[in-house]
Amino acid sequence: MTAEAFVRYAVPATSHGFPRNPFATRHTRPGRIPPLDAAGRPIDPPALLDRLRAGGGTAAIQGPHGSGKTTLLTHLACALERRGLLAARVRLRSRRDAAAALAAIVGARPGATVCIDSWERIGTVLGPVARLTARVKGCGLLVTSHRDTGMPLLARCETTPDLLAAIVRHLPDCEQWLGPLVSAADIEEAFAGCGGNLREALYDLYDRFEASARPAISSGLR
Repeated sequence: MTAEAFVRYAVPATSHGFPRNPFATRHTRPGRIPPLDAAGRPIDPPALLDRLRAGGGTAAIQGPHGSGKTTLLTHLACALERRGLLAARVRLRSRRDAAAALAAIVGARPGATVCIDSWERIGTVLGPVARLTARVKGCGLLVTSHRDTGMPLLARCETTPDLLAAIVRHLPDCEQWLGPLVSAADIEEAFAGCGGNLREALYDLYDRFEASARPAISSGLR
């Protein structure tokens, strides 16, 4: 079978004849891919939650941009929800969202957990207020941050080429396009070119998939 024939018949195609890009955000957004460690091995959210509660219920997930913090927080929030222990989940896009985080803490019942993404955006004034309020309310805080928060560290997210490769293997129909359209060298180059930022590397691989798929499909249809 020629490369063109492989691409034409093995890769899932849209109604326009082009293969669906497995690196589209609907496949890579937080929660769609299972949480993985730096070696690409599965992380067990219930075990992390047991550690969280054993440590007092407040902790941070720390790591650089694009290292999987939000993905891990999403899975932990879902696990908390299944246990009936999720008070709220708040994503801080700017300091204007800090009031929403504080309101979630005020409204939390004792023993529940408020999950806050991008904790550093809460600011140096409201941060201590939020922690004190959580302590008074008897609720937990689980936050993500790029830097030290002063909270116990639940998990440190790191990026490696192995982790990116493992994420790629979890994308739809990878056994059909991994190799012919996106190679191991593409994955390594994307990781290195994006400085280890997994989010940016997945965007890079989206473009690489498009660049490989469209000429091959066009050639196969002529």
